[in-house]
Amino acid sequence: MEAIAQRAGVSKVTLYKWWPNRAALVMDAFMDYGSSVLPYPSPMTAAQVQRQLGRMAQEFKGSTGRVVAELMAEAQYDDDVRTAFRDGYVKAKRQEGIRLIRSAIDAGVLRDVDPDIALDLMYAPLYFRLLVGHGPLTSDFVENHAKLVWRALAADSASVEEPE
Repeated sequence: MEAIAQRAGVSKVTLYKWWPNRAALVMDAFMDYGSSVLPYPSPMTAAQVQRQLGRMAQEFKGSTGRVVAELMAEAQYDDDVRTAFRDGYVKAKRQEGIRLIRSAIDAGVLRDVDPDIALDLMYAPLYFRLLVGHGPLTSDFVENHAKLVWRALAADSASVEEPE
């Protein structure tokens, strides 16, 4: 907090007026950044899902991926970071995602599925590859994954629109 205060030209007291701890400040900054580089696909189409997963994979290959991985790692040992990451990033992003999934279900684009499971199906493989590193986040992986996800979630899987 001292280094952040010094760089911002404010006192640590000022920082603590706005953020209760370092984790909350870091999460707030990450959410500002993450919201612009990791938006949900809208409208929910096969092509949009594939593009969004591709953007996310690209971001995960760079500094955004390093930050996400470091936050997740630190969250294993620091209760403040765990709470800030879960509540400030995961839960906040999931609320938006659940709203979009429900909207797509209501519009007849997606089958009637549990939105939480649909989000896990879409995004968990990218996080898994980011953290475990057992396979790269390539465009081929994203394309194949997006096709499988869309086949599983599309309302009319017999006439599924293939991603571009």
